[in-house]
Amino acid sequence: MPLKFYLVPVPNKKGEHPIRVSIEVKNTRLMTTIGYSVSKEVWLPGEQVKARYTNSKGVTARTINTCISKIKIHFNDYENRQKTRPNQQELRTELDNALALGDDLAIDTDILESNEKTKSIFEYFDEFIREQGQLNQWAHATHKCWRTFKKHLTSFGRRLEFEDFNENGCNRFIIHLRKTCGLEEKTVQKNFNCLKWFLNWAIRKGYSKEDYISKYRPKFKVLEKPVIFLTREELLKLYKYEIPASGTMVKLKDVNGKEYEKKVEEPGALAKTRDLFCFCAFTSLRYSDMAALKRTDITDDCIYITTQKTNDRLPIDLNKFSKAILDKYKNEEYPMGLALPVISNQKMNKYIKTLCELCGFTEPITKVCYRAGQKEEETLPKYAYVGTHCARRTFICYALSSGIAPQVVMKWTGHSDYKAMRPYIDIAANEKAKAMSIFEAGLE
Repeated sequence: MPLKFYLVPVPNKKGEHPIRVSIEVKNTRLMTTIGYSVSKEVWLPGEQVKARYTNSKGVTARTINTCISKIKIHFNDYENRQKTRPNQQELRTELDNALALGDDLAIDTDILESNEKTKSIFEYFDEFIREQGQLNQWAHATHKCWRTFKKHLTSFGRRLEFEDFNENGCNRFIIHLRKTCGLEEKTVQKNFNCLKWFLNWAIRKGYSKEDYISKYRPKFKVLEKPVIFLTREELLKLYKYEIPASGTMVKLKDVNGKEYEKKVEEPGALAKTRDLFCFCAFTSLRYSDMAALKRTDITDDCIYITTQKTNDRLPIDLNKFSKAILDKYKNEEYPMGLALPVISNQKMNKYIKTLCELCGFTEPITKVCYRAGQKEEETLPKYAYVGTHCARRTFICYALSSGIAPQVVMKWTGHSDYKAMRPYIDIAANEKAKAMSIFEAGLE
């Protein structure tokens, strides 16, 4: 939903510019002012007013920014529940409802400011989670990541203040993540970015008076991890693999070629996991989108999904392999009209590792990372690294190495830019180089 805030070019008698909002819901657009005016110098690119500003009518930046956030949240929720195209009067009524919330906040500014003096940083953090979660429509997994970040923040100090996050405080927090929490460097970097987001939000709201975080530039030793995917031969072997009966002892070889036996358990769950994983590998679907796929999303040659991660509406062409898997379960009845049986992501990650072990995917893979300033290396057989998301990577790598243009692959996968595709494009280039070496060797 396009919803933009900007300043009216012509100032009023006080030299301030009214804030105008442009709202578009299902092709109906409303453009109007929201009742506040500010100086041009304090209007920030993020559609917010610079902290600690008060306009000519005595309205603070915190009140104006809160009103803007309320409008964004209100119309995000409104669009999600609106089934038909609204008219302009309906949009104006919804805006009046949102503005009423903003007016109430403006009237109670003094009361709110006195109450906020007693609030802890964690109460502000909970407000941040509620607001940003609604505004950005965070998925359950995103909320889970932020809850984990809050645990790290709490373990760092239970009586923290915004003033504690000066340069020295930020240094101590990073050291805490590295040594006390034992996180690897990439995870430390992600947690620092979470802190930066939260503190910048607090500065815009006027909750934090000092801006330390924008000037702080820590260095992180982040190494790119290998992209784990199945080769064409491995994918086909998995797709055709017949699950042995329960209790069967299968003879296998480890990374060193030493033989060992593995007992087959839960063959039914393994068979479903094989089908679900391969379906994702043949369609590029994420686990979350595969688990939410309904029969009404399927046509003869295509599936239409709205991705849970990016909320994009994507058409994905079906091939004979993905069709065969859908046909296998077409006579089964699943809750909410789902097209496939659903296994939890956690259990499916466990089962797919077992399947790849049974298939003999034991190529040694080494991952290198920095943890607490020390370089760590871990070498494990390939099956130990395979998870549900490996299926999507398999689709992308095979599609690119087969010569399909990145632009076409991106339409299937929903990637919006080349930055996310770059690791896969590099892999495809390496695979083509290897193929040419084999081709040349065959001519000699």
